[in-house]
Amino acid sequence: MTSANRLETIIATVVKDPQLHARWLNTFSFLEYVGFRKIVKSQRAEGLTSIVLTHALEEGRHALRLKKLALALGGEKFDSYAPETLLCGDEAEDYFQDLDHQTEAQFEAFDEGTRAKLTYLYVTWLIERRALDLYGLYRNAVAGTEIAQRLSGLLAEEDGHLQHVEAEITAKDPERAARAPQLVALEARLYERFLDALTKALGANAAAA
Repeated sequence: MTSANRLETIIATVVKDPQLHARWLNTFSFLEYVGFRKIVKSQRAEGLTSIVLTHALEEGRHALRLKKLALALGGEKFDSYAPETLLCGDEAEDYFQDLDHQTEAQFEAFDEGTRAKLTYLYVTWLIERRALDLYGLYRNAVAGTEIAQRLSGLLAEEDGHLQHVEAEITAKDPERAARAPQLVALEARLYERFLDALTKALGANAAAA
């Protein structure tokens, strides 16, 4: 089964149950928050451009938008990122953190500033590619709802981020052609691990029901 088919199966299960659905939304709100936090922490103020600052603020807005949807669907208990309000929250954060750390390791020979810049660009590129696929499939599953409408705006912004970082990578990394496929394969492995965790958690939830 392909990753897309696995994800479609997961989403189909999630959207049938309002509480699971709220946990799903809150988990991706959490991931958007982690992205926002990483951008802010990784950038030195003297080198912080308006484009990167805009990206950080948009990630924060995405986190809030998804949080509000989780609250509307699941109630006030989703007004936090407590473990019980997330769906595989630890595994979701591990996906992001491991991608960040293992990508950074690709640039250990570079000076600190260049390493931070290239890590930011490649991690953003990988995450945005995945987000467009994931949110696109999710929007299809909830077509005709307010959630789908909100996702359309989010997808447009994610696509804008992707186009910008692709141009930046091409301009700043002469080894892009060799490096990019290796990092795509890394992200795919980490993503499959996250899908494994989601599949296991949903199976356990069904067994307990």
